[in-house]
Amino acid sequence: MTEKKSNKAARLRALQERFSSELPSRLDAIQQEEESLRNNTSNRDTFLRLVHSLAGSSGTFGYLKLGARAHELEQVIQQIGEAPADTEILMTVTQLLADLKLLMEAGPERISPVGEPVITVEKNQEDQLSLIYMLEDDVSLAAETALQLEVFGYRVKVFHSVSGLRLGVAKKVPDVILADIHLPEGDDAGPKIAMELRESLAKNVPVIFISGHDSWYDRLNAVRAGGQFYLSKPVNFSKLLDGLDAVIGNSQQESPFRVLIVDDSKLLAEHYATVLQEVDVQTEVINAPDRILDVLSGFHPDLILMDIYMPGCSGMEAAQVIRQHTSYSNVPIVYLSTEQVRDQQLVALDMGGDDFLQKPISDQHLIASVQIRARRFRELTALMNKDGLTGLLNHITMKLTLEREVAQARRRSSSLSFVMLDIDHFKSVNDSYGHPAGDRVIKSLARLLSQRIRQGDIAARYGGEEFAIILPDTSGQAARFLIDELREQFSQIVFTHKSGEFGVSFSAGIATCPPNQDMDKLIAAADAALYQAKQDGRNQVKLDASSDVAVVTAT
Repeated sequence: MTEKKSNKAARLRALQERFSSELPSRLDAIQQEEESLRNNTSNRDTFLRLVHSLAGSSGTFGYLKLGARAHELEQVIQQIGEAPADTEILMTVTQLLADLKLLMEAGPERISPVGEPVITVEKNQEDQLSLIYMLEDDVSLAAETALQLEVFGYRVKVFHSVSGLRLGVAKKVPDVILADIHLPEGDDAGPKIAMELRESLAKNVPVIFISGHDSWYDRLNAVRAGGQFYLSKPVNFSKLLDGLDAVIGNSQQESPFRVLIVDDSKLLAEHYATVLQEVDVQTEVINAPDRILDVLSGFHPDLILMDIYMPGCSGMEAAQVIRQHTSYSNVPIVYLSTEQVRDQQLVALDMGGDDFLQKPISDQHLIASVQIRARRFRELTALMNKDGLTGLLNHITMKLTLEREVAQARRRSSSLSFVMLDIDHFKSVNDSYGHPAGDRVIKSLARLLSQRIRQGDIAARYGGEEFAIILPDTSGQAARFLIDELREQFSQIVFTHKSGEFGVSFSAGIATCPPNQDMDKLIAAADAALYQAKQDGRNQVKLDASSDVAVVTAT
């Protein structure tokens, strides 16, 4: 166990050193784009992608402040349109780039450990990772658990004594506490400190107990101390991650509801929009039904709020036009009208509508009606579109999404990368450890993809142990770098089983559009690259020959 832990820590250190060695060249490439920007020859998408990639990866390798500053630079670049950047933006870009170089020279704030048992990460305003305090007197176990949790995007600080935890909480309240039951301070020291903090803190901090003891008395103490979960040692990391997701909602925060308001009365429509925006609902207002299809393709609402009586086209007619398009056949359409005749309301519902709200409607009634229906739509959509085991998009939805993204990439003349992933030797995992263990491996990779891919990227379960990732506005080389980071991170995960511990790797193939200009060719090219990666030894990432000849192999 000690040797395995040491090897794992050494690999993490090697990854960090590799990132540090490549950092100067990455900043040089960004610097070149900045110089091109001044000469009005910069490709804004390339500039943005380079900075975006840096912002997304720096924190993982200990450069927390550099990552935060790169994120600021990314936001500034997004303000640059087709016209040449103004002087103020150029000055801001130059200053931020200078800051990046200084932060690079300062080195990482967090060094990947080689044998050190305590992992500490200080939070800054830009860092949105959940903070976990771990109270555990077993130094090796604490270090290993912290390393595993960091792979999945958590920040962990380990305490080996009750007094140390008290001091830590006094400085900063965590999002969750992991605590052993039996500690040097007493056989029930874990539950006692949990109860103490529960009574003294204004914020209710969830507690998960991890113990090598499994008696009724220990479990009862954990319940009385407010423990959310009780896990037995050796730690099953899949169950621990499920518990963390449950208690702090780390599975991905719900995005605001989107509502399209169609009403020929501009004042009334704006009133509805204002009311809904106060509760963080995103709205789009149109006053002419003939614009509905154009807006739908870009806005993707969770609900359409539409008047029945409008000049030139009634709400009922507009609803029937919407329903002609299969992409919008399930979007709820809620009519708003002064119509009080029930038979007329039923006719309206029969012609494409889902519900009927009576004008005038109070603000609170409007808010409640919209939120209930929009939430239900999302729940039903998730059931239809997502894979039951992983929560990622299912095969059908992935193909529909890829078709849309490829068409969009062609229209914008931008690059798109498509990735096929396959877990190596997965059959042997099932044969050696059983199908429940195989499911844990699949869920762990799905969770890693969900937490580590960038905003705007799309992950799906293609089938069995195969996954797919859609990377809009991403070149083959950028995709290769991102997927190789994921490959390295996944290989660090240790899975536990009663017969022993084991690790798993994956292989990946990448293809890009262009040159693959339609969905089927793109999938076939990525699949061929994946097959080649498997043939060449697995645990590697390959690019389709027509997209790029670069190969990344296991390190």
